[in-house]
Amino acid sequence: MSQKPSSKPPFSVGQVWKYKTRPDESDSRLTIVSIDHDDPEYGDIVHIYISELNIPNPSAPGGKTVFISHLPYLSDALAQSVTELESQHDDVESALEQFEATQEGYQLWKRAFENSEAGVFTNPVADAIGFVQKSIKEQQ
Repeated sequence: MSQKPSSKPPFSVGQVWKYKTRPDESDSRLTIVSIDHDDPEYGDIVHIYISELNIPNPSAPGGKTVFISHLPYLSDALAQSVTELESQHDDVESALEQFEATQEGYQLWKRAFENSEAGVFTNPVADAIGFVQKSIKEQQ
């Protein structure tokens, strides 16, 4: 089902995308797990789960973080990072059961966002992963 994105791909829940990854994470994929439509300030906010990462983290199993459970993204910014639609889950509800941690992260983000204490990512996905890696390193 692979398809290249148009200028602005029509994101939908359950899609799995290839994206412009960091050099050592070419197998990484992002999954669309939720979309907040028509936010007055940001428009569509797309919530993603990212798998197959390689972030050094001594406190994680195996010494590395291999996924990020939740990142909120401005739809237009995410469109700049995706390269190819890899798959679309037909049974979205069943496919998303594995993303319980994402839903918890989403709820935390949503409360903070509604209180103007959180925002959305607008930079390339690879840069956001680098930001997460830097945050993990600073916590050690």
